[in-house]
Amino acid sequence: MRKSVLAFAALLSGLSAPAASAFDPDTPVDAEKEAFPITLGSDEDTTIDMAFRTAFGLPKGAGAEATRTIDERAYRFRPVAIHLLPNNVGVLLSAGSLDDAGHSEGGLNAIHYLKSSAAGWVKQGEWIGIGATGTVGNAATSWAFTNLLGRNPYLITAGGGVWQGCAIGSAVVTELTPEGPVDRGGFTNGMSSGAGIGQTEQEYEGRIAAAVPDKSFTVAYTGTRSFKQQYVLNSGKYEPVGKDQVPGC
Repeated sequence: MRKSVLAFAALLSGLSAPAASAFDPDTPVDAEKEAFPITLGSDEDTTIDMAFRTAFGLPKGAGAEATRTIDERAYRFRPVAIHLLPNNVGVLLSAGSLDDAGHSEGGLNAIHYLKSSAAGWVKQGEWIGIGATGTVGNAATSWAFTNLLGRNPYLITAGGGVWQGCAIGSAVVTELTPEGPVDRGGFTNGMSSGAGIGQTEQEYEGRIAAAVPDKSFTVAYTGTRSFKQQYVLNSGKYEPVGKDQVPGC
């Protein structure tokens, strides 16, 4: 189990740009048909520098990194993923890391809406502090865009950390409305314990396996035991039906 904890910890570990088109890597077509379960990934897109420079107001040819000072702390942002909405707006996800962070301090995620035009990308909006983050200065460590949860696309981000040999991962579901991203709640997407003194060895991994769009979704867990947990939309937030069955640290 010690190996599984370590493996889980590693897993957690108005401006315009040149013209874009449906064949530009900055404007993915997303042609693949989606299916459950929704699987998050951590591969960073290395082809979206143009969108990132527009989002953060960087000059042409600048590197794909930007520093923002927020509440007197300097966060270093880098682009990780982009998704094209039906109205030809690109949603750019950037991860902001915090150097010299304490264990309980997380990074920040940034979301930008970028309109694709004949002149290139045009920034429409910026939101910082959206979605799930990790510990020790990390922003989200895995993510996925999906059209399976509602009439609007969703972004799922996840992050977590390790506390005295027990690892916990949390995911946040964010609705990408035309007016901007809205966090709609979250769920535990991973748990692993047994490396600490006196801990029970157990391990769980959860993925969204079904949904009634704009009403509910179901997370299927595998590991020490298998079970499903439903989340229902209530007053704008997804909440678990009954008690969370995933043990905490």
